[in-house]
Amino acid sequence: MKIKLEKRPMKIGTAIALTISIMVTAATLGIAVYALFFVNNIFSPVVLQNEISQQLYVFQDSLQRLVLAFLIFGLISAYYMTKVILNPLLDLVRGSKELSEGNFEYRFKQTNYSEINKLTDTYNQMAESLQNLYTELENKVKERTIELENMNMELKNTQVMMIHSEKMRSLGQLVAGITHEINNPINFIHGNMVHLKNYSTALIDIINLYESYEEELADEKRQELKKMKAKIELDFIREDLPLLIKSCHEGTERTKNIINDLKNFSRLDEMVVNNVDLPKEIDTTLNILHNKIKGKIEVVKDYAPNLPTIEGYGGQLNQVFMNILDNACYAIQENGTIYIRLQKEGKDVIIEFEDTGCGMQKEQLEKIFEPFYTTKPVGSGTGLGMSISYKVIQQHHGLIFVDSVAGKGTKFRIQLPIKMKIAVKKD
Repeated sequence: MKIKLEKRPMKIGTAIALTISIMVTAATLGIAVYALFFVNNIFSPVVLQNEISQQLYVFQDSLQRLVLAFLIFGLISAYYMTKVILNPLLDLVRGSKELSEGNFEYRFKQTNYSEINKLTDTYNQMAESLQNLYTELENKVKERTIELENMNMELKNTQVMMIHSEKMRSLGQLVAGITHEINNPINFIHGNMVHLKNYSTALIDIINLYESYEEELADEKRQELKKMKAKIELDFIREDLPLLIKSCHEGTERTKNIINDLKNFSRLDEMVVNNVDLPKEIDTTLNILHNKIKGKIEVVKDYAPNLPTIEGYGGQLNQVFMNILDNACYAIQENGTIYIRLQKEGKDVIIEFEDTGCGMQKEQLEKIFEPFYTTKPVGSGTGLGMSISYKVIQQHHGLIFVDSVAGKGTKFRIQLPIKMKIAVKKD
């Protein structure tokens, strides 16, 4: 049976005491030899013939050799023990320097001395505590940095929304003033067109009646009337005047509708929650974009019957519809189709805008809702439209999704709650 002895670290005080003992022993022996040598020199003329003196001489020689051996051993032991003791201390100095330079991963190894081991254990614990504290602090700094970045992004978004709200408010005031000034003369013209139609009809009837009596006039008078009708192109006037009055009437009607649409689109109650009729608001937006749509884009509407009104900010939702439809018109370079679908799903209403335009690349799709990002040429867009739209839908507690394939088209899907959740402030 083998017994394994446990190797225990030596105390540094024991090592120092052992070294000193060896040196003192060597020094004592040296002194003794020197004393014997001194005595031998004094008494050598007298006692050299004696047997005792001869033995003393031999002993002196052996003792000198032993002292020399002890001195050499003491010097070697002192050097070795000094090196063994200083190396751990130098390691401590090196470790302290590493720690001061920010290297918290540096650790000491165990030595053969218990006092040094206690010191290294204390250092290792301190380094580990500092490393944990540094890691925790670094994680907190990263978390705080992320929070600050999110707050900064939220601040930018809020700033964009404030600018948008102020712009819409100013636009609403401008449009309200302009529409009021234009609406009066347009209504005046539109109302007079009815009378003008009636008057022109009556005058043509009278002319027709006079023509029925033309044969009863003198030959000279008939020729004169014939020249006059040819000069003023009476037949053309008779045919064109009703069409002209009709087109003027339609033009004033169209102008009145545009004015009403502008008033509804940029109304000043955009920050007031009210009931929004989605089909009506979308049709209003389409009327405003009429010039961009006509002649090249077919609009296909698929509105589910009996759609409920939703609670929301009408002016802001109009802005969302305008941004999406305007982008769709821009994406359709020549001819294409815009599909608009409305349907109810549970407590939500789903709105879909799909176009057959140029579509977007994947990298463009990933940035579509980022502020100041635009696929339009410089000067053609601010890059705020879709980021504002995203924020508006988010403010309505809704969701907006976009799917696009380059060369095939883009589809927006908006999900809005019928009843809008409004945060209530607690005192």
